[in-house]
Amino acid sequence: MNATRSSDPSLEERIAAARTALSPAEERVASFVAEHREEAVFLSAADIARRLETSDATVIRAVQSLGYSGLPALKAELQEALRSRATPTLRLGRSLEELGDDPQAILEHVLATELDLVSDAQKTLRPGEFARAVELLGRAERVLIQGVGPNAPLAEYFALRLTRLRKPAIAITARGLGLADALLGMRKGDLVVAIVYERSTAEAEHVLERAKELRLQSVIITDTLGLALADRFTVALSARRAGGGMFHLSSITIVVIDALLLGVAGLDRVRALDAYEDLQGLRARIERAE
Repeated sequence: MNATRSSDPSLEERIAAARTALSPAEERVASFVAEHREEAVFLSAADIARRLETSDATVIRAVQSLGYSGLPALKAELQEALRSRATPTLRLGRSLEELGDDPQAILEHVLATELDLVSDAQKTLRPGEFARAVELLGRAERVLIQGVGPNAPLAEYFALRLTRLRKPAIAITARGLGLADALLGMRKGDLVVAIVYERSTAEAEHVLERAKELRLQSVIITDTLGLALADRFTVALSARRAGGGMFHLSSITIVVIDALLLGVAGLDRVRALDAYEDLQGLRARIERAE
């Protein structure tokens, strides 16, 4: 069930995968580089160490723990990323505080950021993995979509839209002990979809682990966790979302979900069109009865 990757993992993926193995000081180094990458390109190990009040050796250990041969290799990757993508987030700032209370500036920032995210997704969403995810959705007898917190409404949206295509689907949004009922109900023929970003959640890991126990296929919709969860899913659809000090924007997740829905509809166009005709007929009947 392991997913194959066609390119080197990104800095964010490396940090997510190594986080539990990093010491507190090393995690501070990793977080600093990730949050100040345009500045880190020009800093030596000694410069970073002084900033964080740690040692040069800690900086080097942190970089090597992320899988780089040394700081020059990390800086080369950062330079290439900055050359290929001068993001609107970097240009306009990373928080609403920096944007102030000007509605026009906020609107321009969000629109520019969303355009950048869509452009980036064209590079990180691998066509082969997307096609495989659509195939799994089409073959599944039932789809279980897991998401908690801000991702819970996205899981519910995905489940609702799949149901409208006559594909049985359930959103799993429970936390804590309440999750046990959903795990108990998982069965042969199910496909698990987990929406999980930045840091894995206990709920996502329990659902993916249960899927593995039952030999179920699974898909994750994520940004940086493809490497950290590499042995727990069948397919990963990776697309970054906005962050860096401001609330996360969820539209890129909706884009991925809508693309999957269109892909599923395309597998059986007659059934999809018939389902929507029935939906419209039922709505009309309800309206007449009111």
